[in-house]
Amino acid sequence: MKFITAGFLALYIILSVTPIVNAQDSPPVIRGEGAYLIDVFSGQALFMKNPDKQLAPASTTKIMTGLLAIEHGNLNDIVTASPTMLNNKIVYGTQIYLEPGEKLAFQDLLYATLLNSANDAAVALAEYVGTDLPHFVEMMNQRALELGATKTHFVNPSGLTETGHVTTAHDLALIARVAYQNPVFAQYVRTKTQPISRSKADVPVLMVNENKLLWRDSTVDGIKTGYTAAAQNCFVASASKDGRQLIGVILKSPGKEIYTDMQNIFEYGFTQFSNTIYKPAGAVISTIMVNNEPVDLIIDRPIYMTKKLNEPLTTLNLHVSPLYTGSLTSVEKDQVVAQVEILDGETIIDKRPLQASREVVPSSKIDSIGSSHLSWITGSILIIAVVALIVNKRRNNARYWRRQLRRSKRES
Repeated sequence: MKFITAGFLALYIILSVTPIVNAQDSPPVIRGEGAYLIDVFSGQALFMKNPDKQLAPASTTKIMTGLLAIEHGNLNDIVTASPTMLNNKIVYGTQIYLEPGEKLAFQDLLYATLLNSANDAAVALAEYVGTDLPHFVEMMNQRALELGATKTHFVNPSGLTETGHVTTAHDLALIARVAYQNPVFAQYVRTKTQPISRSKADVPVLMVNENKLLWRDSTVDGIKTGYTAAAQNCFVASASKDGRQLIGVILKSPGKEIYTDMQNIFEYGFTQFSNTIYKPAGAVISTIMVNNEPVDLIIDRPIYMTKKLNEPLTTLNLHVSPLYTGSLTSVEKDQVVAQVEILDGETIIDKRPLQASREVVPSSKIDSIGSSHLSWITGSILIIAVVALIVNKRRNNARYWRRQLRRSKRES
């Protein structure tokens, strides 16, 4: 029965999405209050509308919740729902109706959070990973700062409306880009339906992804929708085509046109921009001195640049920062000793580790090796000298006894 239900849902989703419009040279008109389009490989922005305006994110909040759950949790764990499930000021709206004491697999709660957008599942994950909700929210805000999402402030793990729970289209694109680069996260958000195991009867067991474009558009492969009365319609989506991947964000859109608007900005990004390799993997980005020896610092994967068609190629700025203090006396091959910030103008769009191209042995080790070689040579010379003295002494003794023998023969 549950799979028949899924089939009807899929049909509804497909029929409820307006077909994509034709490609256009000029940027599309987006009806949401905030929007952002980013190229995943280069990190560069291709389209934006009010990118830094703080808006309520609704359930797109669960992108961060899911990412932290994957980074700090264990998919094979069993989670016991807490009494918080009965607190209707924290848990309301979309739910799978968890009850205190109910046990669910961690991975099933993750499916419920990212596909079905269940608020109780998000809270259960947050309490399990962070020990309690306030600590988990601290983790969310700290991770946002690490990703450069400086205008984002989370108050809860579900996205339900609370004062001060805000993000921006730009910040949400940064968070989504990093989240999707986690292969476990990517696998979850591109899943269309997933049954979960429940010990209770008459509760939701089939999780259906609410991302309508995932069903309608073959290029779309994630990520998350959201809606509250205050936030209105919110949508973060990923699309892959011709070896490129884009992530789009639309916040506070009035209605279902959010889906056609998302398709329009994807079409704009795929048809009006192209990627080129700015620095190939293995390229030398900088050089440092280790024990007065030059050591090249290289990148382990390419740096990409996205350019608008029929426009000249611009230049990215690279800023190298060491990960050590003082001077290095030794380094191993492939050791990460610095990082490079990639800037488009004054905006940091990515960071990459820099690896040492070769090994440099510490001075003490060189001295030790030299000393051991010198000791070996000196010892060898001494041994040869002693052996020579012994051999010479034996020869002299032999001559002495031969002379004595000849003398005794003559006397006799």
